[in-house]
Amino acid sequence: MSFESLLAALDRFHTTPVSVARYDTDVQAAAALLRTPPEHVVKLTEHGLPFRVDAKRGLLFERADLMNVGLMSASERTTLEMALRFALAFSTGPSSEWLDPRDWLVTVRLPEGEPGRYRLRVPDFDAPGVSVLPSTGLDLPPQGAQFDARGHQAALRITGAHGQVRDRRACDIFREMLADLHARTVVYQCVAEPLRMNHHQAWEQGTADCIVVSRVITDRLRAAGLQARARRGYLLGVVGGEHAWSEVFEDGCWKPIDVGLAFIPRRFPGGQDFPDTRDFIAACFGSRLNRLLPCTGKDAESLVHDTVDREPRAMFGLVSATPWKAR
Repeated sequence: MSFESLLAALDRFHTTPVSVARYDTDVQAAAALLRTPPEHVVKLTEHGLPFRVDAKRGLLFERADLMNVGLMSASERTTLEMALRFALAFSTGPSSEWLDPRDWLVTVRLPEGEPGRYRLRVPDFDAPGVSVLPSTGLDLPPQGAQFDARGHQAALRITGAHGQVRDRRACDIFREMLADLHARTVVYQCVAEPLRMNHHQAWEQGTADCIVVSRVITDRLRAAGLQARARRGYLLGVVGGEHAWSEVFEDGCWKPIDVGLAFIPRRFPGGQDFPDTRDFIAACFGSRLNRLLPCTGKDAESLVHDTVDREPRAMFGLVSATPWKAR
């Protein structure tokens, strides 16, 4: 990993405001995330990467800032760049890759920390297209639970469905937000969890990720007179992660509107060689995708509840999904 590529990334994103930053990632963890020598991480502080000094742990960083250095480095080697390429590879395939039924073994782990400190929102097993598969030995959350304090594992079948949002107001809002992201009026980047929950502030400051986008577009759809909701859950795959999108109620059902997925595949460094994704972008405006698993909760609320600090926490690397075959 060249230091120059990391240095160039610092000018391509907005660092996390000090008022919401959590400086809790040390140099060694930062180096692993960026796949670079620790001395490169230290050197970045001389060029503007924010940090704090802890008497015992030394230099500490905001994880979202580190992830943005990786995403914007165009190195194609950092952990998040590679994860993103794997997670989005399905978007370049035929529509069957997005819509046909797929069986998944989904595992969600608790964050490291004090026993009992964290509670996780559970998947919405009653969501359209989601069904629990017969299985043995898996650790399902209690039926009807909203939170789980153990971590859980479930075998699920997720079935996509082709659809299209017809309402012109929704189409205009979708295109306007995509245009703002493509023009970098708003920079699509990692956003710290507290700022995600203050989504209008994040958007006005020129930063957004899928959670911010889902909450902003939901508010705009509602202001236009449409029935809309923001959903948050998981983007499944061998490499998956947290994701959020919006839904509008039309023709008697909820139709997804996913500005984040429509924008990401051709946006980040390392993704410019993806083939034309117009069909996939169209699918993000009304189709239900077979790799999205919503969780309980409303308005794309945080999936992790910290019972000690009582602050919203992000889910970094806590979910994994692999193809499932009945045993």
